[in-house]
Amino acid sequence: MSLPAVSTSLPEPEQLRERLAAAGLRATQQRLAILEALLTLPGHPTAEQVFRQVRPAHPTVSLGTVYKALDSFVAAGLLRRVADADGTRRRYDPDCSNHHHLVCQDTQEIIDYCDPQLDRLLQEFFAARGFENFQPRSFSLHITGVRAES
Repeated sequence: MSLPAVSTSLPEPEQLRERLAAAGLRATQQRLAILEALLTLPGHPTAEQVFRQVRPAHPTVSLGTVYKALDSFVAAGLLRRVADADGTRRRYDPDCSNHHHLVCQDTQEIIDYCDPQLDRLLQEFFAARGFENFQPRSFSLHITGVRAES
């Protein structure tokens, strides 16, 4: 399985403002910088990685501010929170589409995994079981393992 390509293009400031406004959030300079860092960092960054990316250009931004902004982005649906392999650190995923995560225990790498057939199997499973008072709308599996040497 190959890793997704890392985007090298920076989002335009106006696109970031529009994204925040559509989510009902004010486009402060700090939020814009944090969102830009999140969208340009590879993989599923931690708050600490976002903080290190933002801090040189915005020295007044604190780690607490980064956490608060990321939590507001999660609440607004701009990103998802993802746990690492041992569940001790929060990572953030700007891809809110339905997909699963493969998490390597050795490297802590998180790989996005899309599989419509797996999604259909999960839908069929829940439909056949008829869970009372519960209707699944989406699925997101967190699969922990180790990467095979290639």
